Amino acid sequence: MLQDCKDYGRSFKSSAAGFVGGLMRATPLMAILMSSSTLAQGPQVNSSVVAIQGSPERHEERRGYWWKKELSTVPDMTSDYPDLPSPPNEAQLLALHPKQVEKLIEDYRDYALWKMEPKHVVWYYQLQDFARRRSRAFMNVSSLIMLEHPDLNMQTVYPTNPPGQAARIAQREGDLNQRLTVERDNAALIVLVREGCQYCEAMRGVLKYFQERHGWTVKELDIERSPEAQRFATDYTPTTIMILRGSSNWMPVAVGVETLESLEENVYRAVRYLHGETTAQQFTLEPVQRWRVV
Repeated sequence: MLQDCKDYGRSFKSSAAGFVGGLMRATPLMAILMSSSTLAQGPQVNSSVVAIQGSPERHEERRGYWWKKELSTVPDMTSDYPDLPSPPNEAQLLALHPKQVEKLIEDYRDYALWKMEPKHVVWYYQLQDFARRRSRAFMNVSSLIMLEHPDLNMQTVYPTNPPGQAARIAQREGDLNQRLTVERDNAALIVLVREGCQYCEAMRGVLKYFQERHGWTVKELDIERSPEAQRFATDYTPTTIMILRGSSNWMPVAVGVETLESLEENVYRAVRYLHGETTAQQFTLEPVQRWRVV
């Protein structure tokens, strides 16, 4: 029986050593852990044999409890953000460029969020108060300039108050209706349609109102049947085109279904454009808008 125990002990020792060796070969980390001790009188593990395979950079990263090396300390980032003094006084701020003031406000805002002390928050709002007062001063100067230089004042053509807006609309409608009435014998509308087009049916109703209101001639051309429609080179229906009588000049004034108001605006602009009264850059400008377009 004693001999049997010895044989069993040798067999267990051999199996354990084989198991540990295989585990070390399969798991480098386990090999390192086991290198500092023996297991059941098993073979000693040479750490140089089971060192982690990899680049030198990875080898240098082996720090911590298991490698008996202290972790690298987190660098002190506060050294990059020194304490700020009290902000400049008003005379000094007035001498700074606006971009410099903007940078100061940003720095003192971040500083107040970092320190969270009342005096630092007060510093930030003092700078904000200076910026608000400078903005108000700029607006005061701008109000004076708008009065002294009416050519720069948009109120002359785009009033923002209700009476001015009502007057602008009335003048606009008067100019538009008068011009469309004058041009009804010099121009006409052609609408390109095709059979089965539901949008074309909707546009017919809009063109009917336009014809009744301004007395213009409106003609339909089927793009699939009329050879005359080929000159306009379009497959989209409905497309409404304005032509000048006795001229080869023409221009689209509606693509798809448009409202009566949009159709009137586009026809009015097309008339002025084809007569050379406006350029492409001035296409939407009204006659009262005399400024130069750049």
